[in-house]
Amino acid sequence: MAKKEKVSQMISRELLKQIEIGKFPPGSKLPTEMELAAQFGVSRVPIREALSMLRAAGVISSRQGGGSYVEESTNSSLLQRIRIESDDVDSIKYLFEMRKILEPEAAYLAALRRTPEQLEQMKRILKTMENESLEEGDISTEADIEFHRSIILATHNPVLIQTLENLSSLYEKTLKITLRPNVELKQKRKAVYQEHYNILQAIEAEEPDLAKIQCLIHLKNAEKKLSLLLRDYTI
Repeated sequence: MAKKEKVSQMISRELLKQIEIGKFPPGSKLPTEMELAAQFGVSRVPIREALSMLRAAGVISSRQGGGSYVEESTNSSLLQRIRIESDDVDSIKYLFEMRKILEPEAAYLAALRRTPEQLEQMKRILKTMENESLEEGDISTEADIEFHRSIILATHNPVLIQTLENLSSLYEKTLKITLRPNVELKQKRKAVYQEHYNILQAIEAEEPDLAKIQCLIHLKNAEKKLSLLLRDYTI
């Protein structure tokens, strides 16, 4: 049974549809928040939330001087919403609940406990992610998965590490689904790389609170992206 969408999600889907049919072609500027609020008969709050979801999905971007613009690289095949089975939707929802509990704390502990060798391993993985973010077309999700695994290992917490191992198949399956929208959006891949880079910088600087915050930012952006692209479901 489909869950009721928030107003902002309905607006983001409608704007996405308008982009898909060419009303707002790649490179074009969207109406202002005030104009969109009048168009949809709502306040500017849900409009901002809707634009934030489109921005997190890499469909639009903000430019210097103000305004939201449709990404040049956006194409119709990419903008097709993801269709997945309901049990996978539930898995994604529950995984994100788990990730928001475990991963920020893991980043916190990794900043305190990581060894020089583990830090170098994270840097090697991130370099792979950087190279992939610059490539065109299909990319591997393995580096992204390995980066998050390396943070868990750097906690040196055997219970946390074993928890990850017990959930590895579910974790990898759902993480690959959440990464799918990034494949053809070079700009989005670069943004996701930057989020991982920010986490690593905090871990390298041995700043546990900052590492935790950067991890939360990364997960929140991933959630916004999925809430836009999953048809008929919210996470």
